[in-house]
Amino acid sequence: MSRICLIGDVLVDVTLQTKETPLKMRLGGIVHSARALWVMGIEYDICYFAPKYLKKEIEEFMNTLGSPRLFYLGEVQRCPYVMLINEVKEIGNQGYEFLLRDKIEIDYYEENLRELNKYSDVIIISGNFNLIKILKELDLDAKVSIDFANNINDFIALKEAGLKFEKIFISTSSNYFLEYYNNIEFFFIEDFFKLFSDFTNKIILKENRGGSRAFDFANNELIAVSSQTQPIVHSVGVGDVYNVVCVCKNMQVSFEESLNYASWIASRYALTTFPMDFKLMSDRILKSSGEELVKLKGVFLPWENRKAINIYIAAPDFDYIDTSLIDLLCENLLYHNFSPRRPIKENGQMNVDDDKNAKQFLFNKDMQLLEECQILIAVLLFNDPGTLIEIGVAAERKLPTFVYDPKRIAQNCMLTQIPNLVSSDLDEIISEVFSYASKI
Repeated sequence: MSRICLIGDVLVDVTLQTKETPLKMRLGGIVHSARALWVMGIEYDICYFAPKYLKKEIEEFMNTLGSPRLFYLGEVQRCPYVMLINEVKEIGNQGYEFLLRDKIEIDYYEENLRELNKYSDVIIISGNFNLIKILKELDLDAKVSIDFANNINDFIALKEAGLKFEKIFISTSSNYFLEYYNNIEFFFIEDFFKLFSDFTNKIILKENRGGSRAFDFANNELIAVSSQTQPIVHSVGVGDVYNVVCVCKNMQVSFEESLNYASWIASRYALTTFPMDFKLMSDRILKSSGEELVKLKGVFLPWENRKAINIYIAAPDFDYIDTSLIDLLCENLLYHNFSPRRPIKENGQMNVDDDKNAKQFLFNKDMQLLEECQILIAVLLFNDPGTLIEIGVAAERKLPTFVYDPKRIAQNCMLTQIPNLVSSDLDEIISEVFSYASKI
């Protein structure tokens, strides 16, 4: 395998402290990809953009990841290159804040840019740099793969580069995908992939905890790959790890096998922020054959199918209490394209002095809504009788039933044993939704 050229930004990831997670700071950007290349024992070079104050830190840290050759392509000015991350597990929107991002200026080092045409295998994680300027420096015969991130808005500029990508990676959380999905009446994955046919040999759509789908235009082949969905420690950089594993393993094994290696190793990256732990877990996977990994199925739930999964939210969703935790759950389900159904919001709130007919009407509407749902999630803010009864009704109907217990008040054995899951960890709840929904 030839030496890999990894191009992109190096910045500082700062995970903000919460009740569940400590403050953590580490090098991010293409360093996430570098950790995966190091784990696989692949020789690579880092061609990067960063502020000058980070240069020495980058040089010292990269010595722990196989000591790649470093080429400083440009100095980032007027911006500290610090990313604040509010929600590290991607239970929902991660709330990224890139400090002073609108002030970024880059002073390009032309001498180092000219080194790029020496590489035959290139992986680009798009960033704040001028992508066309980079692409024009590459050898036209080079195999170039790129992550189609939020700073790429269309294909028009890519035409100017005059090359065809080997692989394009795109995520369901990217603005480009969401804009396309939200502006068409019916989504067909083949139609979406065809948009890329003139620009790449292979296109990969990463669908978060629901797996991924890819299309090989040369072989006219659609490939579906499951994810190894489970509660995680963090999600930052997991997609970047997926990218480089897929690219590099595809030089050795089939495209389908490389996608499965990528899924498994990316899932291990999400379990730790310590490189040596990541390496130990990945070594076990790398010793497995690609054929074995293909056979080991996980969770597969296409993005567009999730909309049909109606999730009944059993909770004291009343206008006179703080419903922020209920709101958070629903926002996170919507982020993953599920359909949370809130009976009180949809059918109305009962008044204490309502007569029997009015109460019966609301009860019938709520039970009808429950009939339309495939999963129930209860939010246990306190021992609300209605919520507790709805849990029992759903369990009797054999609906997957999860209890989100953020205040850890579930003690009664009926309440702890009847549902499929009781957890104070919203990440665990979301992971179980994916797992059960994929089987519906």
